[in-house]
Amino acid sequence: MRDKLLVNAARSGLHYLPPGHRKSVEKSSIKLHFQFLHADLSACRNTTEALRQLGKSLHFPDWYGANFDALFDCLGDPSWQPAPGKVMLIAGTESLRLADPDGFATLVEVFEAVAEASREAGQPFWLLLDSAVPGIAALPEA
Repeated sequence: MRDKLLVNAARSGLHYLPPGHRKSVEKSSIKLHFQFLHADLSACRNTTEALRQLGKSLHFPDWYGANFDALFDCLGDPSWQPAPGKVMLIAGTESLRLADPDGFATLVEVFEAVAEASREAGQPFWLLLDSAVPGIAALPEA
């Protein structure tokens, strides 16, 4: 069932991934030849650190400037990590949200903008947070 969901670009976007669903999402991503990406932000005390960690974990190009504009540019660049679709799991989001709520809100806005641009381009891009955030729906079942 996850396969049908993940290939549907119109339904892709920013979602909360409930515990226990990571393995099935990762398995479906691999089966579909999607790029499965993971970043852990749990040690980040602010979004400056989070932006650096994202660049490191996701192997962004050398020109990545560890700022919100560069994050949008890297995530939205189809030549970065070429694949028919992408699934990106961001762990440690609860601690970052509590430590830097304003910065976290901006990070969420960037993720939503990347997801919207990807949907418009017909490219499935699932950005999954490991903790529930008000206003962000859980990953649909199918």
